[in-house]
Amino acid sequence: MVQQSRAVIAPRELVINVTLRCPLKCAHCCFSSDMFQHGHLALEDCLLAIRQAASVGGIEIVHFVGGDPFLHDDIMREAYAVARALGLRGGATTSAYWGKTAAHARKVLAPLAAAGLTELTISYDDSHAEFVRVDAIRNAVEAALELGLTLRIAVTISPGARLTAAGLRGMLALGERADVKIYETPINATGRASETVSAAPAVREFAKADAAHGPCLSVLRTFTVNHQGAILPCCGVLPHYEGLRVGTLAGGMEQAVASAFADPLLKTLAFEGPAAVLDDLGEPRGCEAGVCEVCDRIFRDPAILARARERAQERLPRLVALETAFRGAGLFAPPLAEADAR
Repeated sequence: MVQQSRAVIAPRELVINVTLRCPLKCAHCCFSSDMFQHGHLALEDCLLAIRQAASVGGIEIVHFVGGDPFLHDDIMREAYAVARALGLRGGATTSAYWGKTAAHARKVLAPLAAAGLTELTISYDDSHAEFVRVDAIRNAVEAALELGLTLRIAVTISPGARLTAAGLRGMLALGERADVKIYETPINATGRASETVSAAPAVREFAKADAAHGPCLSVLRTFTVNHQGAILPCCGVLPHYEGLRVGTLAGGMEQAVASAFADPLLKTLAFEGPAAVLDDLGEPRGCEAGVCEVCDRIFRDPAILARARERAQERLPRLVALETAFRGAGLFAPPLAEADAR
């Protein structure tokens, strides 16, 4: 399967947020995850989500997140097997808390790789390091590379951060290995981080002036099923607000995706981005660290969300013009159900 460019606004990834439970309690967690969270998406619902997503067309990968999805690696194993049979790749994001020894790291990863896991993202930074030793990351990295997985390590950066991408690469003795991508992402003050770091002046100064501007590259491309079976139109690092829901597994993925592509506000986020929405409403903004933090402003406040939806309806002629331009450039490819409904 030829991988689709993220520049194209079209469904390409199914994210399954199988649980909000996590052995860690990171200060910047967008979902406020810890072991006091309850519930998870059952295996049968995960399989239903995968089969429904495959029927949408364009979906290339099933990616498990949490919390930490490795708390339910039995579910992941069954799900990857079904995904692979449908021609989909398998991914996961984890803290690698399970990499306590080299042998155990391989014991955890090998069955998943055999079932269909093809790529792994490890989250590690100052907050994660409070709970997970770097040796566990090293063990997980070595096991992933031995098993031929595509490997990425995400380092969330905040003011005064001790761990950086370059520093972690050195700690893991990875040198210039091109098969391990280590990248930095600025902290977004959403979820628990909105309570712990958002007020710090240094955080606002740290954010790049243009970080929150421009289109969202996740909305209408990635669809998330959360641990309660709700379907969301992105994989953003913000809580699963009710206003973000576009459907449920019970109602079907095809209907949820079609509904999302018919939503003027979601299309505005895809074409112009959340900063443009707030600016158009005349809402004051600070120096947000990214588009997710701006989007959080919209969806956490019912009054702002209602105004944003009303304004998106008023701007339909502009949206139609933008959609026509994006289609003409090959950058907008709605699913067939949405196209047929037009």
